[in-house]
Amino acid sequence: MWNLECGIWKFLLAVIVLLASATAQAEQPKAQEYRRILSSESFYVEYDDNNVKRIIAQDGSRRMARTNLGGTYRALVSVLNPLGNYLANENEKFPEFMYANGKYYKFIENDFALMLRADQLGDENLNPSEGWGTIYESLSLPNELAVLNWHDRFHKVPDALSEPVFVASMKKSVGGREYDCDRYEAKITNAAGKNSATIVFDLCYANGELALAQSALLANGREYEINRLIVKKILPNIPSGGFKLNGKEKVHAAGTGDMNDLLENPPFIGRLSEVQ
Repeated sequence: MWNLECGIWKFLLAVIVLLASATAQAEQPKAQEYRRILSSESFYVEYDDNNVKRIIAQDGSRRMARTNLGGTYRALVSVLNPLGNYLANENEKFPEFMYANGKYYKFIENDFALMLRADQLGDENLNPSEGWGTIYESLSLPNELAVLNWHDRFHKVPDALSEPVFVASMKKSVGGREYDCDRYEAKITNAAGKNSATIVFDLCYANGELALAQSALLANGREYEINRLIVKKILPNIPSGGFKLNGKEKVHAAGTGDMNDLLENPPFIGRLSEVQ
């Protein structure tokens, strides 16, 4: 009888230890909610990347993004805007880049945009000063946040980099403050298909909310930081005062190396509400 009772208690103790271990290794409580938001048709993300404020939003069929450099709006450098920047109130929330219904838009001003059809992206005659080659990167979630939606349609990574997988939760001190962090690992494979390096992503929470997102290379037993983001907002909807379009914005065709490029006169297509 004694041996039976001891066996039961040992079994229960083992179960308790396993449950405690499983709890310690679980993602932070809000991780799944963020994952659901970022994989939906409606979200709003605001973060700082080395003092550069970026906003990315999904609103049904529209993906929109904007960058503010120290409170100054940075516009496209082109013949249409040779200075490449102008002062703008940070509360003005017209997008800098947008995708909607198979078309890409670059807003030179809040009421003036260039448009490119998705099937034109590979056109070798595109005006290089308009920078269409980076449109995917401009609309994509950064790697550090894409951990929660790796298959976002705009997120492009090399085939050699695997999808990050959750490996552990831990306490981590960053800048003198302690965070509860979830760690994810992604493997880099070489031409022979063998693991050659590991990238780790730490999503760090303060008071239950995602506050920091970091990436680092693991090599020679050390971590070499790649990037660090300060997460400001992840919301299921664009907040009041977010991106605003009234449909009256003038839309012009992207440059394709013809006479219009030389004349700095992109053809007018129509108002935004007419061409979407």
